[in-house]
Amino acid sequence: MRNEEYFTTGEFAKLSNVSKQTLIYYDKSGVFSPIYKDEHNFRYYSLEQFEALDTLISLREIGVPLKEIKAYLSDKDMESLSELLKNKNEEIKKQINKLKHISTKIENKSLKLEKAIEQQFIQEPYFKRCDTTYILTSSVESDDYKKIMVKIIDFINYCRDKEEFDNGNPIGGIIKKEDILRGKFNKIKEIYIIIDSKTLKDNERARQEGMYACINHRGGYDTTHISYKKLIEFIEKSGYEIIGDAYENELIGYLSAQSQEEYLIELSIQVRKVIN
Repeated sequence: MRNEEYFTTGEFAKLSNVSKQTLIYYDKSGVFSPIYKDEHNFRYYSLEQFEALDTLISLREIGVPLKEIKAYLSDKDMESLSELLKNKNEEIKKQINKLKHISTKIENKSLKLEKAIEQQFIQEPYFKRCDTTYILTSSVESDDYKKIMVKIIDFINYCRDKEEFDNGNPIGGIIKKEDILRGKFNKIKEIYIIIDSKTLKDNERARQEGMYACINHRGGYDTTHISYKKLIEFIEKSGYEIIGDAYENELIGYLSAQSQEEYLIELSIQVRKVIN
């Protein structure tokens, strides 16, 4: 054989973007050997081996054991190798989807924190126009606090099991309009999470677009009544009336607050201008 027709270990390693030590290790392991060795035991590789090494490296990058790769490369069974590549490709697609899902969750949590940073110093009530928002809801109505907590945990677990709902958005609370008007500001009837779906199914509905009166409550949920009273006074003085339920959206919670006193909860109620 003419050595000039082949690549040395160093040359082939550089072309394949691996180290010389890797090629030597693969050779000693019997996984991937040079096309031939000369009388001085120098290794030489051919162009035809490049694709095989590239496939080997790809399989290693996704965690296929060398022992398994060696078995396939030794037998060179096309059907078995095709099945291996097909199966590993399916695993990669699942992993990509999982990573995309995790990325969406992290992005939503990041956006929530950015919103919290912007709004944490806004202490006075304000109006804002909101677009239609799609939400998944679950009833938590009960006089037993522990039962309410269990229902919330069940809802969180349900969202986690349904990947399309496990999107990193916080769980919020809904207080019915009639309870707000009666001053029952801690009577949460439902919990919700914002979803992307626009094809509504069971327990899914749209939070209507329109004008909302809002206030950023600083503190725990046991003190939201203070901010609700302030918000209702603001609504009435501004010449508006309540026409919808109240929504509680946690901007800063246990994950990023040192204590409940540092929680930041956006309270919002749909309103309309009173026409005399």
